Amino acid sequence: MKKFLKFIIFVAIIGGILYALKSILSPAENQLPGGVLPKEPVKSLDDAPLGGAISQDLLKILVCPEDKGSLELVEDGKFLLNPRNGYKYPIRNGIPVMLIEEGKKHRDTTVVAS
Repeated sequence: MKKFLKFIIFVAIIGGILYALKSILSPAENQLPGGVLPKEPVKSLDDAPLGGAISQDLLKILVCPEDKGSLELVEDGKFLLNPRNGYKYPIRNGIPVMLIEEGKKHRDTTVVAS
């Protein structure tokens, strides 16, 4: 009987330690530790709404990735336009998408300077 009680106490202690370690090492449901992917995938930037505030300092230094020329803010702050080639780079959630492919996709040939 004595051995049985010792075994029960031993199992209870080990179980308590394992439970404590599990609660310490596993994150809470609403928190993600660094380096762990979220449960639901992050939405694509393509699905984000156009526009958003961009600082004037950032606008001064942004250039077209193709010809390295200056850009103009157009369409109520939804696009950055390169008037030399007509490429329009979308601004999504305040983040300029400065990819040549995006500029070509939104190209406006009516504004191209001759």
